[in-house]
Amino acid sequence: MKRVASKIEPNGNSMLLRASAKRLFESLMEQTADRIYIKDKQSRFIAASQALADMHGFKNRHELEGLTDFDLFSEEHAQQAFDDEQRIIETGKPMVNIVEKETWEDGSVSWVSSSKAPLYLSSGKLAGILGISRDITTEKIALEQLAQSEHRLREQNEIMRSDYESAHKVQSVMIPGRVPHINHVKIAYLWKPMTQVGGDIINFPRNPCNCLLFFMGDVCGHGVTAAFYTVLIKYLTAHSAEVYNDNPRDFLNSVNEGITGRINSGFVTGLAGHFGARQKNGSRKLILSHAGHRQVLHYHKKEDRIELIELPNGTVMGLPGTAASSAKSIDLQIGDRFYAFTDGIVEASNPNGEEFGMKRVIGSLKKYANKPVQETIDALHATVANYTKIPNQQDDITILAFELT
Repeated sequence: MKRVASKIEPNGNSMLLRASAKRLFESLMEQTADRIYIKDKQSRFIAASQALADMHGFKNRHELEGLTDFDLFSEEHAQQAFDDEQRIIETGKPMVNIVEKETWEDGSVSWVSSSKAPLYLSSGKLAGILGISRDITTEKIALEQLAQSEHRLREQNEIMRSDYESAHKVQSVMIPGRVPHINHVKIAYLWKPMTQVGGDIINFPRNPCNCLLFFMGDVCGHGVTAAFYTVLIKYLTAHSAEVYNDNPRDFLNSVNEGITGRINSGFVTGLAGHFGARQKNGSRKLILSHAGHRQVLHYHKKEDRIELIELPNGTVMGLPGTAASSAKSIDLQIGDRFYAFTDGIVEASNPNGEEFGMKRVIGSLKKYANKPVQETIDALHATVANYTKIPNQQDDITILAFELT
């Protein structure tokens, strides 16, 4: 259906509005919160809103008529405004939502969002400029404060990043620290913190028995806090090893005594042990004790099998009333290997939430048993990383291995 437009005749209301246009304009200029103004071609005020008059300290907006920005602002600001307005008059092109910095005669500063457009008479003749400004000083200050906060945050992040790098370098030197060279015993290890620093630790403390003594620990938590505690543990293991009496249980309990009460809302798992003297057939005894680190693996070279060994019951360190397990001896023959690792290996999960598990650990170590012992544990780590299919580790990972030769 074709719509037919009909001419709408002016009714009484529209005629009243037209007749009251001047009064409506006056009401707008009196009541609006915006700074509205009309200027002639010489940038002199012809009309202004009361809000603009109030800003400049005038009781009546008509007091602005005939003045220019040079009477109200600093010369620099007034000149910029004058140049902008003359360019609008010359080109006929408006300026929309321009952020302007207002510098007052007393040196104070405010910010406004200004729009200016050429004003034409009904005859088409250019009469001057119509402008409207809104104070955005509060918003501008807030944005500047936000920018300053972001800058400070970036600086703090850079300092933190630098501190992390320094901490990583220090911890990498500290862990494992001195690695002893013992005839007929190969030592291999892998230490991979989840972030640049972590809570896992391996070390080989010097001791009066001159035996191969080792400690592997895992501080509850990750990152800087856990890393700080590894420094304490490093000191305590070195101190406890000074009186080592061939009993890893006593050694762990001594470390536990130093830790208890010093780790806030946390604990430490640990495994310690030492090798006995080499026998004529090349075998050695490995004497172990643990504190919450019960499972270890023994690879029997002759039988080409891996045995999961459950150590006696023992509790974590750092909590009141806890104690390490009784000592247990493992007989290692030439070619045999011993493996221990923190829970970051076993508990590593794939995207479906399935843990890698001890069965896969044993399978991987068995698969790569023909490789040198260091390459074997490196291959285990690579297998775990491929299983999780994520670029970042979920936990600190530490693996320790010995092989009798």
